[in-house]
Amino acid sequence: MKKQRLIAAGNGMAGIRCIEHILKMNRDMFEIVIFGSEPHPNYNRILLSSVLQGEVSLDDITLNSREWYEKNGITLYTGETVVDIDTERQVVTTDRKRSMTYDQIILATGSSPYILPIPGADKEGVYGFRTIEDCQSLINAASRYQKAAVIGAGLLGLEAAVGLRQLGMDVSVIHHSSAIMQKQLDQTASRLLQKELERKGLVFLLEKGTASITGNSRAEGIRFKDSSSIEADLIVMAAGVRPNIRLAPSAGLSVNRGIIVNQFMQTNKPNVYAVGECAEHDGIVYGLAPPLYEQGKVLAQHLCGVPCEGFQGFAQSAALKIAGIDVWSAGKVHEDEHTAGILFHDEHAGIYKKALFEDDKPAGFILFGDTRGKQRLLDSLVKQRDISIVKKQLMEPDQGGISFESMPPHETICQCSSVTKGSIEEAVNKYGLKTAEEVKHMTKASGSCGGCRPLVEDLLKYMASDDYTKPSRQPSFCGCTDLTEEEVIAEICRRPFTDAAEVMREIGWKTENGCRICIPALHYYLERTRPDFMQFNEISAEETCTLIPQMYGGLTSAAELKNIADVIEAYGIPGVSMTDSHRLRLSGIRPNDLASIRKALNMPVFSPRHRWTIQIRACTCGQHRSFQELASRIERDTDTLAVSAYVSVSLSCENNCTDAYIQDIGAIQTQTGWEIYIGGFRGKQARAGSLFCVTDNEDSTAAMMKGLIQYYRETAHYNEAIYQWVDRLGLVHIREMLFEEDMRTQLLKNLRSDISLLQNLSAGKTPYERMKLFD
Repeated sequence: MKKQRLIAAGNGMAGIRCIEHILKMNRDMFEIVIFGSEPHPNYNRILLSSVLQGEVSLDDITLNSREWYEKNGITLYTGETVVDIDTERQVVTTDRKRSMTYDQIILATGSSPYILPIPGADKEGVYGFRTIEDCQSLINAASRYQKAAVIGAGLLGLEAAVGLRQLGMDVSVIHHSSAIMQKQLDQTASRLLQKELERKGLVFLLEKGTASITGNSRAEGIRFKDSSSIEADLIVMAAGVRPNIRLAPSAGLSVNRGIIVNQFMQTNKPNVYAVGECAEHDGIVYGLAPPLYEQGKVLAQHLCGVPCEGFQGFAQSAALKIAGIDVWSAGKVHEDEHTAGILFHDEHAGIYKKALFEDDKPAGFILFGDTRGKQRLLDSLVKQRDISIVKKQLMEPDQGGISFESMPPHETICQCSSVTKGSIEEAVNKYGLKTAEEVKHMTKASGSCGGCRPLVEDLLKYMASDDYTKPSRQPSFCGCTDLTEEEVIAEICRRPFTDAAEVMREIGWKTENGCRICIPALHYYLERTRPDFMQFNEISAEETCTLIPQMYGGLTSAAELKNIADVIEAYGIPGVSMTDSHRLRLSGIRPNDLASIRKALNMPVFSPRHRWTIQIRACTCGQHRSFQELASRIERDTDTLAVSAYVSVSLSCENNCTDAYIQDIGAIQTQTGWEIYIGGFRGKQARAGSLFCVTDNEDSTAAMMKGLIQYYRETAHYNEAIYQWVDRLGLVHIREMLFEEDMRTQLLKNLRSDISLLQNLSAGKTPYERMKLFD
């Protein structure tokens, strides 16, 4: 099969992160060509200020060497810029007159420094601060000149100013506002930061509007709008950035501040995508690493055909990268009529903390002087945790969060690259890593903004201490592979496999055809991760079959029952019995009659062979038809979904007519609402389920039960019954996931998405034809 040509216009962090994900998901799908305007391979632009400040070298910030491009079969053109896109012919043209066709194109053109449109802005000695060349020019100029001026007191301007000061220059910082970093800090934090920077030798000129750059051919100073002036022979413009969207208008792309994209990073033109600082999603242009990396991941999934919900926006945070000064903020930082705040200010210690809340949920934070716990505060902001939890995290960062010992493996350490504690543990234990630099090389943790580096170093110290217990190696999936079940699942989730044979071939199965353990499990995991994957089971001529007509919630009609009776009589079906879920079981069916019987029934049916058996039993005392209607609604909303094992669900009145306590999931109506139980078992060694929660009404009961089913679908192992799943994950953990409104909403969204995909596959088909899809 001929590869599609994928062109990336731009060689920066967001675009290359997308390419990295594509290579992991399906490295054989695309012929990849990258055009980069700069003469370098991909590097970490975020750390340019650290280069200027002398903390790291230019080599240290290279993210992908030229060897990486060659190793992965990528054609890289450095120092060459795409200047035109013909979206009708699907052809790009570069500034070197090179033309090339594409099947898909990613615009990852980034942004450029905003150069003030004032007289003298084009003089020698006036610089932006955005590229390696800018950084090198500033370092060279600092060795020849003494007086520097930085226009702009945002993050980039302050980091550049400190870097020039450390190079021995006298530095003035000019800012139009009365407070520095006014978008990220309130007045108090801004004042504290200014004092710290003044101690480092910076001079601030606030509420100053720049009128012109003075001098002949080279800059010699700045004249302000109030007629005052200063001398400066090196001037840095750090008054913001502008998305590079020059390509867009002539290509017919919709633009605002950036190139407008949807949740899958698609523009308004087919096969044209945009990510990074040039893209605008839902009215926002993002400039920090975590959201840009998430955009790259989403686009990679979309291009590789991996189902995903798309880019959903991102909580913004900012950290100043200046040695000896700890400043961090996230979300809203200025009060308004909707917010209530918590403040802590220790002037003697130089510590200031602020949290803003809306309706007792976090809206934003500022930390100055003590930024411990910032990762957990950001997590609380994203997940909208309760005010009581956030208070403890804010005021007691060492106690308010989770210790490394109790921190779950899936908790994120590096927000930029989405690296978890478990990923770092695995790399450290597998490769014997000792330093944060080695961890960065292997996992990318702390490789972007560097803000999580102290956390990585603390984790390494913990792992080297006597308190650390190395996770035990889980048993292999089966005798056909050395991989654990979790590792196999991770590979299936990461890559768009088409069948079990491809899975075994690509991830190194020892046997060619697998075994009776792994083959059905692989089919299940493929179904779980890709609802459009169907596995058809062959039935031998010697076998007989069982069919169960689907009666949602146990409800049926005289017409349905008469039709079933006619089919039983016409085909001489020998076995007819009732299941414990109040359905008719038709057994002893001859394989040759199976297709005809299904067609004659003309209603949904399932068999014990199905991996999507979720049956809901409703109260049988005859007084609560609404129970059966609720059961029918839940069952229809989960119909045909792949599950790990048979799932029994029941709804009961206070008399417990349906033995709700010993079902996988059971709900009992009480005088005040519904009690939901999970983890019951009806076998020889029956066990009662545990009380999971209490809900107020039928809608919240249905939502909670469907959320439980979906979380079970997403996390259960093959053939793992719900009671085993509860024992493995823990009741507390499952409660934490389902009680969190955002997580429950996401689970229900995932469930609806899976059902919608299956409905699209079966659109226009009869009940018989639909069931053939899922057999």
